[in-house]
Amino acid sequence: MDMNNIAQEAKWHFYDGGQSAPRFGGDPTKHAVDHNTESFVREVLQNSNDQALPNDMPVEVTFRLVELSGDELHEFLEAINWESGLRDRIGAVARSDRGRGFQQFQEQLEDEDPSLRILIVEDRNTTGLTGNWDEDSNYAALVRDELYSQKQDETAGGSYGLGKSVLWTFSGASTVVFNSYLSEPSERGFRQRLIARTKLPTHSLDEDGTEYQGAGWLCTIDNSEEDPKPRSLWGSTAESLAERLGVNRPTTPGTSAMVVGFRDPARDRTPSLKSLGQELVDAAAKYFWPAMYRNDLVVNVEVGSETTEVDVDNHSAVQPFVDAYANRYNGETGLETPGDVAGRDIKVELPKRDDGTQSESGPVRLAARLASPVDDPTLRNHVAMFRGSGMVVKYYDQSRVSFGDRNFFAVLAAGTARSTGAPRRSDEEIDRFLRFAEPPEHDEWRSTENLKEQYMQGYRKAILNLEADIREELRNLVSRGGRGDRNLPENVLKKFPIHGQGRRSSSPANSKSFELDGTAFFERDRWRFSGSVEPEADDHSGWTAQISLTGVGEDGTKYRQVPLESAEVDVEGVDVVEQDGAMVLRASPGVGRVEFRGASRSIGHADFFDGSVGETQLEVDAEVRLGGDE
Repeated sequence: MDMNNIAQEAKWHFYDGGQSAPRFGGDPTKHAVDHNTESFVREVLQNSNDQALPNDMPVEVTFRLVELSGDELHEFLEAINWESGLRDRIGAVARSDRGRGFQQFQEQLEDEDPSLRILIVEDRNTTGLTGNWDEDSNYAALVRDELYSQKQDETAGGSYGLGKSVLWTFSGASTVVFNSYLSEPSERGFRQRLIARTKLPTHSLDEDGTEYQGAGWLCTIDNSEEDPKPRSLWGSTAESLAERLGVNRPTTPGTSAMVVGFRDPARDRTPSLKSLGQELVDAAAKYFWPAMYRNDLVVNVEVGSETTEVDVDNHSAVQPFVDAYANRYNGETGLETPGDVAGRDIKVELPKRDDGTQSESGPVRLAARLASPVDDPTLRNHVAMFRGSGMVVKYYDQSRVSFGDRNFFAVLAAGTARSTGAPRRSDEEIDRFLRFAEPPEHDEWRSTENLKEQYMQGYRKAILNLEADIREELRNLVSRGGRGDRNLPENVLKKFPIHGQGRRSSSPANSKSFELDGTAFFERDRWRFSGSVEPEADDHSGWTAQISLTGVGEDGTKYRQVPLESAEVDVEGVDVVEQDGAMVLRASPGVGRVEFRGASRSIGHADFFDGSVGETQLEVDAEVRLGGDE
């Protein structure tokens, strides 16, 4: 086959908008996740991991960094139809108010000694880009849709469809080439397919004045269709163009994604390939060591002729966490010497699903490893929190739990990551719940719109209780001898609930008009509290809520107020003011549920053992103004 004919078959296709069509200022998903190397690695590895084939083989992902210059760059630009397809369009965008990033990309290619950085993310043992343009499929979700996820597995890492957006965000040309070998042949019997997609703002070309929509595809077009759609290149045509572009791959199921003009959009300076390669290694180890430890994932980084396999057993920053996870069921209940690991179960009570089905509650596993002087201190006194997808959602800073020199590394293995054998039904239910508790960034577990849609009331309480139980059980593990509150005198245990919930109260009359929730616990030198206030009435002209902490004696009587220092809320339209040692929330008309958190003033470094810190009661006194009432 004549290689030059391939470029003629593959052309850039853009839809013209017409006078009444909406205009696009750029890719909206670029603003949905953080722009740094760690977030890039998290998102692309999560996407590959979620597409694993149902076999006993691990997903293999290779990050391949390449710097093109000279003849190699010229051949690449020719293969991607730069002169006839992209150059003028990127130039038009670069001249607009939205084009600073595109201008930098264009200047780089027009330099006296031009070069182009390419990153190829190649995965194997995954499904590949299966399906067609006109159906819900892996292919359509990646090359057609925005903010849409095709993942149906309830343990999948992603659920928003945002992860794929980082590929374009990290491309200076906002252009990505996909070469995929399908796990199942297409209707015509092909397995190899190739297509490229660019995401530009709406733009016009000087030559015809036509206004074009932002998205474009390097593809083939069947002009005989009434509504022509971008079509992939298939078979040998796809394979030949992939070779010219440098994105060819082995004939094993999976996808290679080429990020054209790879750069970190949050950086002013461009790191060397070697430095960037090490960042990819570190990020993969930091967030995917659970998947790698379980042999679900293998990650390699190629820079030039050097290949580095990410080895979590010998990566100093995560090795203590790997050790804690590996020994989470070793039968130990206390930590005596550095390197010891002990674990405890934490019960998670799940709310009913939105259809009224009762979710099966069950345990998650907390394990802690006592730090030694030779351990890498980067993530010391943090809890690595993860579920069945094998990605660390968050490193939860619990530095305040450590006692003196008893530093630690801890893991919270939840959902299907908890057990060593086949997961229970409760593990699957917890995994599902926590999946919907992750925001688009997948960097914490909290109350989300997805939880609200999927579960009945009580989902937020389940998250708050889990956080409180982590603190309490972690303190029990880390305290001297590992016996936790059993080391404390009985009179202290009656007065001070170590990291447990404080008492809650509200005005009986107002509790009928509000949904109230809250908890309080002591850390170091002050009390910390969090909770929520939600008026039952939608039609109101505003409401107020006074939050206070009151000391409670052994007989249950209140004896003094604990002055509050600060509070913050999670929504706009609410003023927070301090008033006589309490915090007052003043909500504007129409404001619904408000989550709050804050802290008391310092009461000094109190000694737990002398009884100087007693139990407190978190009080919320709320009042709503209905209709036009003042």
